[in-house]
Amino acid sequence: MKLIQWKIDSSRKTVRALAGLVIAAGLCVGTLAGCGNPTASSDDTDTKASGYWPEASARLDGVTLKFWSSPQANNIPVQVVKDFRKATGAKVDVVTIPEVYENNSQTKITTGDTPDLAFWQPTRSMLTGLVSQGKLQKLDNAPFEKNYKKGIDDEAGLYKNNRYAIMVSAPATMGVYYNKDVFKAAGLEAVPKNWNELVAAAQKIKDANIPGVDSPLFEMGGSQWGTQWAVQVQLAEAAKGGLWDRVNQGKDKFTGKDIMEAITNYQDLFKKGLYNADAGSAKDTAQEKALWDGKTGMIFGNASQFFAVAALANHDKSALDKKIGYFPVSKDGNYTTVIPDGSNAVVAFKSGDSKREAASRQFLNFWMTDGYKAFIKQQNIISVLKNVDSPNTVPQATLDAAQSIQHSVGSMQLLALANPDLYVNLASMVNGTMTPEQVAQTTQDQFAQVAKAQGVKGF
Repeated sequence: MKLIQWKIDSSRKTVRALAGLVIAAGLCVGTLAGCGNPTASSDDTDTKASGYWPEASARLDGVTLKFWSSPQANNIPVQVVKDFRKATGAKVDVVTIPEVYENNSQTKITTGDTPDLAFWQPTRSMLTGLVSQGKLQKLDNAPFEKNYKKGIDDEAGLYKNNRYAIMVSAPATMGVYYNKDVFKAAGLEAVPKNWNELVAAAQKIKDANIPGVDSPLFEMGGSQWGTQWAVQVQLAEAAKGGLWDRVNQGKDKFTGKDIMEAITNYQDLFKKGLYNADAGSAKDTAQEKALWDGKTGMIFGNASQFFAVAALANHDKSALDKKIGYFPVSKDGNYTTVIPDGSNAVVAFKSGDSKREAASRQFLNFWMTDGYKAFIKQQNIISVLKNVDSPNTVPQATLDAAQSIQHSVGSMQLLALANPDLYVNLASMVNGTMTPEQVAQTTQDQFAQVAKAQGVKGF
């Protein structure tokens, strides 16, 4: 399915691209003309005013909206665009912006070329520049907001307590995908409920010497981007307790106790021999195949990795449900860590044309109300709304990952003011060219550089 392929590509590119875009896209410092220091512009728009959110299917004959998308995402809104035009008479042109999508979009925006709507990663670091320049419409008090399932829109899409991005699909989560056959062969009757239990389960798989199972865990150090999952899941409780707020203020650091311990715990998994022998060079495709083939018991993963596994299973729900499971894990419990990507949310731009701006909000209202059931059916994804059921063809692991969002906390990408190259540095550690201390210090130096450029106190 096209959606599945897009989610695989986009989620990976988001991880890769964002670290390099910290200044250019997320913070808008120096490299883009006219950005300046990103102090949020004042905006007293009354989103509770009558008519601010137009009726979903009100007529809009003669109106044309421009919707920006990355090359991998441009098929996603097709059903909504078709149904919206039929219901309202409005035309929505989906315009594909070349990769790197975030870079090229920011460049076009700073030259005055803006769309009416666009896919955008709904994280603080990615919203900062656009909000500070006064480019985005406020999207608070949407009529469908009350219908979101718990946790879906609690943090993603917000900047300084105002909503600037609408969640159209469930954000990806960091958790553990496991092979049920391997668990059974190792005598594991229940999934781990915290980090220590996960390590014990991995050790039990190793000690069982199961024929055909090469390692309890599998890492993709050659692809790099997934190395951060094992570290970030351990930070859930600390994040719940304000870790990223303290890091943002310079009161805590990547070299501090919480993050340093998580990095060291990750390295310990390698010291215990719980990972694949080629962890430093293996690619994500090998990781996903190893899980499906039962050559490994577990992978730390996000939605894109499971979608790749699903492709290996020809998207056979029954086969996937029988073989692959998902569980959330954190240091002391089972918090899920949320990492929304560019497929999950849409922003609406200020164009100076009040009619088009209202039509953009109407399109979002239509998407999440009259058009939502057809959208998720066509895309075969879970519903983020309490009043719309998910298609019965969605795999159980996907449903479980989405359900876990109700007990979740935001990732570094969501809560930190910038997204340094943590995963690159961790991949270097996996390959033996960095120590945990060097990983932490290098990442902190990158973060501090961006924070200082942004004018944040404490840096």
